This record gives sequence, C-alpha cells and structure tokens, in this order.
Amino acid sequence: MDVHLIEDKFASWEKISSHVEELAETRQFKETKSYVLNYLDELKQIILLCNQLNPSDVSEDYFDQLQYVPINVSERLEFVEARCHHRHGYIQLNEMYKEMKKKYAIARLKHQAK
Repeated sequence: MDVHLIEDKFASWEKISSHVEELAETRQFKETKSYVLNYLDELKQIILLCNQLNPSDVSEDYFDQLQYVPINVSERLEFVEARCHHRHGYIQLNEMYKEMKKKYAIARLKHQAK
C-alpha cells in the first residue's frame, strides 16, 4: 500500500475542498465541474490503492465488491458524475472522501498488522 501517495491525495482534497464548495455555492458551474471530476478521479485512485489494486486491474463496476469503499460507492460515483457541476455533487464527493479516509485508516492498520 502506497501510504504517502494516498495521504498526499487526501491532503490535496482537504486543501482545495473549501474552495470547491465556494464555487459550487456561488453557482460557478464550469469551475465546479472541473474540480469535482478531477477529484472524483483522485478518489477512485485512492479506493484502488487502499485495496492494493492498479487502475488497470478493475473496472468501476467492480468497486462495490472491494473491501475498502464508501457505502453504495457505485451509485454515489454515478450521482457525482451526473451532477458534477452542482452543489449536491460536491457534497456527495466530500462525504465519500470523509468515509474513505476512515476506510483507509482501517486498511492501513490491517496492513501494518500483517
């Protein structure tokens, strides 16, 4: 598990998330969409890294079968992609980052215990 890469991706989101929230709240749709889609891809990479997989190993359809994922991950990913320019898409993305950070902590502890 690439701990530094995962933690860098979380730190990047935490650094920019309040700016993205402001863009979404002020209805700057184009800018919001760009950030949300970019960080959605980052979240997908985090999910794969936490599950010790490479992006080429699985498709997004397989995410629900992984051990360390947010609840209802596939449906939520689709929701964010469909509403990436709206505030609701940002909110859902932010919540998935929070959940994934908890899942990452669990995965890291179990990985260290081995």
